[in-house]
Amino acid sequence: MENSDERRFDSHFDHDKRFVGRAKELKLLNRWFGDPGAPLTIFSVTGMGGIGKSSLLSEMLEISRDRGATAIWMDGRSCGPTPSIFLEYLSSTIGLEMMGSESEFGPLHVLTQASARNRLVIAVDNYEELALLEHWFMEVFVSKLPTSGVLIVLASRPEPVLTWKSHPRLQQLFVRMPLQHFTDEEITAYIAGAGLPNRSVEGKIARMTDGHPLGLALAVEAADQSRDVPLSEWTEMSHAISARLLLELTSPRLHPMIEVLTLLETANQEVLSAVLQSEVTTEEYHALRRMSFIRSGPNGLALHDMARIHLLRDFRQREPRRLQQMRVRIANLLRPLHEKARSHDQRQIARKMLLLCQESMLQHRQYADVSADALFTPMEVMRTEDLPALQRLMQHWTEYSVEPWQAPPYRPFLDELAERYPEGIVLMRDRSGDPISMFITVLVHRESSKLLMKYFPVEMQECFTPEELDCDPDETDTHYAVMVTAKNDVRGYTREELVGYMCLDRLSLLGDGTRVMLVATNPYLKLFLQSIGFQMRKTRSRVCDLYDQPADVMYLDFRNGRFGDWVMSLLNPETENGKFHQNAADEKRRAWSEADMRKLLSNLHSPADLQEYAAQMKDMKDGMQLQLHILDMLEGRKPGISDQDQRLLHAHYWTHAGNPTAAAEACSMSRATFYRHLRNALIRLARMI
Repeated sequence: MENSDERRFDSHFDHDKRFVGRAKELKLLNRWFGDPGAPLTIFSVTGMGGIGKSSLLSEMLEISRDRGATAIWMDGRSCGPTPSIFLEYLSSTIGLEMMGSESEFGPLHVLTQASARNRLVIAVDNYEELALLEHWFMEVFVSKLPTSGVLIVLASRPEPVLTWKSHPRLQQLFVRMPLQHFTDEEITAYIAGAGLPNRSVEGKIARMTDGHPLGLALAVEAADQSRDVPLSEWTEMSHAISARLLLELTSPRLHPMIEVLTLLETANQEVLSAVLQSEVTTEEYHALRRMSFIRSGPNGLALHDMARIHLLRDFRQREPRRLQQMRVRIANLLRPLHEKARSHDQRQIARKMLLLCQESMLQHRQYADVSADALFTPMEVMRTEDLPALQRLMQHWTEYSVEPWQAPPYRPFLDELAERYPEGIVLMRDRSGDPISMFITVLVHRESSKLLMKYFPVEMQECFTPEELDCDPDETDTHYAVMVTAKNDVRGYTREELVGYMCLDRLSLLGDGTRVMLVATNPYLKLFLQSIGFQMRKTRSRVCDLYDQPADVMYLDFRNGRFGDWVMSLLNPETENGKFHQNAADEKRRAWSEADMRKLLSNLHSPADLQEYAAQMKDMKDGMQLQLHILDMLEGRKPGISDQDQRLLHAHYWTHAGNPTAAAEACSMSRATFYRHLRNALIRLARMI
């Protein structure tokens, strides 16, 4: 199935002469043709389904023919399970290639006549299908070939077996070619070659495919053939096709295990069995390991990122309720593991748990957007040579985040922090390796607090007591978050998405039972942090204020545990187990439920009926003020809820009150989908109120 689809797209684009990339691989081919001795060589082209193996083989064969070589294409699925059938297939393939050339010795004579002046290239696609012939192919077939003038190109999804790499004679002839996704330049060249009428979609295509060649082909074809279809629809169509392709490559009995891997970065046999509540056999586990889009590591199996994103989107679209149930089940399994793990392991488990909560943290995208199913480079600690680029990021951040008189300390602070505590500066890079975002946190203790007090004395006094600033480095339990920033010109991504991803990653630092504190002025940052459980208190001084935006101290404290409670509150807010309170004051505060919100909003047209609700809310004098406050939120004049939640709630409780069918139509949803999203919107509004 893989190559029938892959070849279909390859041939389409080859006919249009749109082959791009693979410069390194083609350079090795041309080097072989430029070698006067042309020693017997074996190229091993590997990679997941749709990565472009078949396309590269086609290009190599075309180049070989142009260089005067005899070029043969074979399909491992058609070669047969025995040497005689293999040779019969090879003979007929050579005969077809040599049609019109008379030979009294038969087609296979071409093999023995190969030389540096009469070169032969044999490409075998789907080579993994020759597993039963592997030993014969290596020890008999290859050993009979001339020692010069022959190039064999083997394309397979899994990496070559160890036998090739450890063979005393063939290992010297063996050249590995693991294929990677296209680079930014190759993506641009590919899309430009497609001649799309709407060039504005290039960034969207680059982002959603991340350079996966078949995904890129599907997206470009969908965009080209769907000129009058909304971008969101053909985007989803491309995702669905890619996910279907990946699933069809896999035995149906493995699908449940693949679903688990879409939600976990890594999982071993034991974890897979626990999540699925049934035994995953060793045979099934090894079958998963052999899949081209699954990689094996010390902590178990993991999906390649591009495959995980396509499959997750497909799962979300097909069965959103079961997807959420599986998230909760996985979180409940990870929770006791997290509580018993060592500090470093706790952070790793915390990261997995937070990734499960991603869709529960969609509000307030104006500051940090964690909704993107995106492929980001891993975050890493800065290197010395990164400092000039980080200073530019810092300079840009100060221009929009602090007042001019507050900006001077940041540049020398970054220089000194990079020298003394570089581990506090983490960043993400683009494909060329340049930093595109930066997050700075400092563990507060006796030594680091001197540095922080030197540059930010007011902020330190607002957040910490003298005793906390003087704690021993071995006893520190608090992170101070200085800043997060990202470039706003990264193709296919918004600044808010880059910031959101970094925030999600850095929250995992709290998984080992620590606290984070910061001083915030941005109202959208405050709303984002409050929506995920941060507490807020007013600053005593107004020195940290920004223009007309007051500064507040924000904090999230897990020094007494309860990280698991917090994660469950994000993941499953409508259940009793999902409730999370930071302190006793929160326990006493009025807790609004989904049912409360339904009743309140049902009376939105009647300020008099809202009077009783206003009395239960802080700073609300009467029902009229509460009505205006709610409408300001639903109509976007006040920040607080997402655009989609605004549309849903406004349509159902204001413009089409009493007519759910009209409200669903206004939101372009079926009634079932509308009610599902409406319930989530009510839960989020209840938490916000």
